[in-house]
Amino acid sequence: MKSKVKYIKYPVIFLCFLLYILSECMLSGQSIGYDEKSSKKRERYRYEAVPVKSRDASKSKSIEMNIDYTDSQTIFTMKSISDKKMEYITIELDADGSFASGAKNVTYSSGKSKFEGSMWRKQQIVYAKRRSGRGQKTREFDLPKNKILAVDGSLLLLLRSFPFDQNREWKLFLIDFSLHSVSGTVRQAGVETIRVKAGEFECYRMEVIIHAFVFRPKITYWITKMEPHFLVKHRGKIGPFTKTYTTQLVSID
Repeated sequence: MKSKVKYIKYPVIFLCFLLYILSECMLSGQSIGYDEKSSKKRERYRYEAVPVKSRDASKSKSIEMNIDYTDSQTIFTMKSISDKKMEYITIELDADGSFASGAKNVTYSSGKSKFEGSMWRKQQIVYAKRRSGRGQKTREFDLPKNKILAVDGSLLLLLRSFPFDQNREWKLFLIDFSLHSVSGTVRQAGVETIRVKAGEFECYRMEVIIHAFVFRPKITYWITKMEPHFLVKHRGKIGPFTKTYTTQLVSID
């Protein structure tokens, strides 16, 4: 009885402990169906994202990105934490580096967890489903033959194989977990030295132009010239309805 009373007396502390254990288990790979021991290589990066037009610290996000390589796939995981919720995204690429499947989950500060949606590819079609109230929405996306598919954070991995210093551009077909799709182009806009909390890096400046109906919003990524061409800085929206954020690398683990 005493231990039961103790948990009721300190519900917030107990809840935070459970959320911490949950997030660590998810990042260790237990939620995506593979054994961490099978990972031959892991990259881990930590970032902070701040809205461009707001200095309110409560609006900032802490982001952790992991990239795990196995014999048959690459697994990208991203955990984004704000004062209101924690978003967790998993994206799996096949041995050729093409999108295979992905999922998004959200845990709110109240302790409520929500499965946001999932996507998977079968030949030239991407199937997607998303929770909506008590129901579920589904969509099918026919993939254009002349465009490169990027699903959410998988764009960061695609940019690693971009033909740098060749004055070329890629045509993109972008899908996110809100079941929206949009076309875009990406090009190298220059080479710059970028200083962030993690240090100073020589970077390719990569610009993604979104082909919206009226506007042409631009998202800028600074990725290292040295391999594996990881993200150092980002400026732009991080979702179809989000504010414009500046994201910078804090540490490499």
